[in-house]
Amino acid sequence: MVFFTATGCKKDNATPTDEANTTNTVIGGVISAFKDTTTVTEGSVTIKFSRTEACFPSNEIFEFRAVSTGFPATAKYVWEFGDGKSLTGTTVRNIYKDPGTYTVILQVKSTDNQILQKVSISVKALGQQISPTAIFSSSLPDINYLNNMTFTSRSTVPTGTITNHFWNWGDSTTSSTSNTFIPKNFPPVPEDKTYNVRLVVTANSGCKDTAALNVFVPAVYNITGDFNAVQYDGCTNEYFIFTPTATGVPAGAVYTWDFADATGLVSGNPVRKAFTYQNTYDVKMTITLKGKIIYQTHKAVTAFGQNIKPKALMLRNIVSSTATTEKWAFYSQSNIPHGYLIGYRWEMPFNVVNDNFNTIVEQEYTKAVTPTNYAIRLIVTSNTGCKDTTVANITVAAK
Repeated sequence: MVFFTATGCKKDNATPTDEANTTNTVIGGVISAFKDTTTVTEGSVTIKFSRTEACFPSNEIFEFRAVSTGFPATAKYVWEFGDGKSLTGTTVRNIYKDPGTYTVILQVKSTDNQILQKVSISVKALGQQISPTAIFSSSLPDINYLNNMTFTSRSTVPTGTITNHFWNWGDSTTSSTSNTFIPKNFPPVPEDKTYNVRLVVTANSGCKDTAALNVFVPAVYNITGDFNAVQYDGCTNEYFIFTPTATGVPAGAVYTWDFADATGLVSGNPVRKAFTYQNTYDVKMTITLKGKIIYQTHKAVTAFGQNIKPKALMLRNIVSSTATTEKWAFYSQSNIPHGYLIGYRWEMPFNVVNDNFNTIVEQEYTKAVTPTNYAIRLIVTSNTGCKDTTVANITVAAK
């Protein structure tokens, strides 16, 4: 009795023309051509066997053929395949459902069931449904690193295990691993790019399957900095010039400004902006390239607004008069369209200065032989630091 393992036997370099190597008879599904014929001879019996491809879309099918000499033409050839199934004939086929090493026994029997010869061989079967199905997904674990991604294989195989994941990243690099999870850092590039990522999975049977996915990787820009906001004509018709100072910005980028005053977005570099009202605005600068945001920055900008210059006005009248003196009162009627006043400075004759935030001041004058003229100056200051001046001329009567 001879026990034989298919992987260790001599394989014919060329299949004889009498072999059924091109037979595609369906046994359990579509099969490929039989190949790799192995020959084993024991006594007067020669067994030749071969099998089809085991990987999808084929099914692994073994074909066994017995050739003998010296036996009656009526002899029977009974095959036991080691998996509980048996067939009779000089040429038979069998499908092994599960992977394993099986002992195949051929008995040559006479018409009265006498065993004329018995031969045993050992075959290694890969089994059925051993082809994997490749599938994978990608994700971006950190929005701050747009070119660093992770890939997860969810590939399966009905029978057996997946032993290898071969990744072709589409950027001229590859990776091979037994793990189902793998990170991938794509090279930073100045323009958006789509990579055709391919995964080839291999099962322990040697069967493979391929999946592909187009992976979008945004461009990576090393942009830093913000912008300048320079104020002009603060007390008259205030406006700002906004100029980007960010570096690392690619050519063709567009600058868009949100001035946080509900006036809408403005594009340009630089841009001029006049704020209507006094406030501190959170101004945001957005840089886009081909319609995609690639950088944003913001900072607080304090504006005075429009119509913030005060108007200095005063009234004057005599409040008392004697033969030798005359007392005058001065009333501020100053106003401001936007903002408020924080300072009143009265510059009176005889070097008298009043900075005490008084809206009403009085001054007594001594009458002279002839009428005397005096000038009273009022300087008002707004909360934005803007100033205005008015002068009132009075004449003190003679005594």
